[in-house]
Amino acid sequence: MEENEARRRAEEFGRTLTDRWEEWAFEIGLWATPAVTGIYGFTWYPTAKDEEGRQIRVGGNWPILVDQDTGACRLVRGPKEMAALRGSSTVRTARWRNATARRLPLPER
Repeated sequence: MEENEARRRAEEFGRTLTDRWEEWAFEIGLWATPAVTGIYGFTWYPTAKDEEGRQIRVGGNWPILVDQDTGACRLVRGPKEMAALRGSSTVRTARWRNATARRLPLPER
């Protein structure tokens, strides 16, 4: 299966997961190549317009996986599978930092 067909299937699947696809202006993006072969991975996230009218990403969901042979779609099943798909044995999660917080220098060692 070609990437374009997999993307179309991922979008169709994503639309079944929310009734606000158009309202929230979801976008589908090719996920960085998963460590597991035989699948396409796609990110899908809602967007909004910033103060200048540009579309910006405002959230995200577990990636949609599309089997290259069958075309079957599903979501990543939690952090352990996400770690395996990233090619690591550890679960990595994003840590959000307050961009406006005052930064303190690191202590000397």
